[in-house]
Amino acid sequence: MAAASALALLSATACGSDPQSPQLRAEVDYQPASLSSATAAEDVVAAGTRFGAQTLEALAAGENLVVSPASLTTALAMLAEAAEGPAAAELEELLGAAGESRTEAFSALQAAVREYDGDPAAVQEDDLPERPLLHLANQLVTQDGVDPDDDLLETLASAYDAGLVTTDFAQQESKDLLDSWVDEHTGGLIEKSGVQAPDDRIQFVLQNAVVLAAQWQSPFSESATAEGDFITGTGASVRTDLMQQRLFASYTEYDGAQAVRLPYTEGFAMDVVLPAEGQDPAAITGEDWLEISAALGEESAGAEVDLMLPRVEISSSEDLIDLLLELGLEATVAGDDLNKLAPGTRLSQVAHQTVMRVDEDGTVAAGVTEIVGLTSGTLEEPVQLHVDRPYALHIVHTETDWPLFMGVVYDPTAE
Repeated sequence: MAAASALALLSATACGSDPQSPQLRAEVDYQPASLSSATAAEDVVAAGTRFGAQTLEALAAGENLVVSPASLTTALAMLAEAAEGPAAAELEELLGAAGESRTEAFSALQAAVREYDGDPAAVQEDDLPERPLLHLANQLVTQDGVDPDDDLLETLASAYDAGLVTTDFAQQESKDLLDSWVDEHTGGLIEKSGVQAPDDRIQFVLQNAVVLAAQWQSPFSESATAEGDFITGTGASVRTDLMQQRLFASYTEYDGAQAVRLPYTEGFAMDVVLPAEGQDPAAITGEDWLEISAALGEESAGAEVDLMLPRVEISSSEDLIDLLLELGLEATVAGDDLNKLAPGTRLSQVAHQTVMRVDEDGTVAAGVTEIVGLTSGTLEEPVQLHVDRPYALHIVHTETDWPLFMGVVYDPTAE
């Protein structure tokens, strides 16, 4: 048989109109790498930490924000598998490794948490699982007729466990397909895709999802939670529910900041860092985070900690295209070197959505990253329409233009 047949899809076509249609895959098995053989894993972890810190610093702007560096960098790593030339070099620098070493590192990191995989729908249960649940999923969705390189499909399947689905991005069914995948693989914590579809210019969407549900090793007692003062970033005082407990935990101080590691029942932990008074938490650099994490991992870091921590629920939705440009990834965004995936495309979105809830029992969190490639030749600068002065409106029946309502607005705050 021809060599290409080794990578033949299990089905000749995908039912793009069915959001529940199964993934198509290259005919290769998922073959995860091991951490012991992944020589670049530490470099990839460090690069992901730096990128996460850069993202917080660039986007927080004094507002609550959660990002998932694991989700972001895994999606970008899948994109890097298709990149050549300057784009490949940019992504290598951002992700901390190149070529097969990068592929092996991301494969091994995903495999290392795979033992905690389970049904993401469990996050909707009243009680958190006794053993942490960490679910990761990857998918490539392409426009009907786009023909990705066979070697790329093989790498995505064997290293990232990523399937392929085809659809018609000009149709609403494509949006339904993306939404369904996001909803399923975040256990409903994120219900909709962040991709602006339908859009007949879309050539591909790379999707990554990660969801975590984990109990504290030392839960907080709800009876100890009490309303107290919290000083916001503007200096204002607000009343909020503050959880409290005294526990033995890894603790360190770094550059005027206090840091504690709160373990979950196994496998995972949350590091909480309180900067010196007046310091912006978003200004903690990637190098700072690496130093703090290393210090909290030392056996000598144990201390008795009288801890007070707010309950918190955060949801965020960001597009990271401008951040990538600020970080120097012009060739990556331009998409000129993505011929293995879809020639003649550029990136239009790096949509990143997150949710997180922290309470007395533990943590539930989810993140989704979606990288969108558009046909580059049809892109134009958007027309600006900033309705910031008096305007008129006209509501019509579109088939006949019958004017159902008309109006003028001089002051949108007046009734």
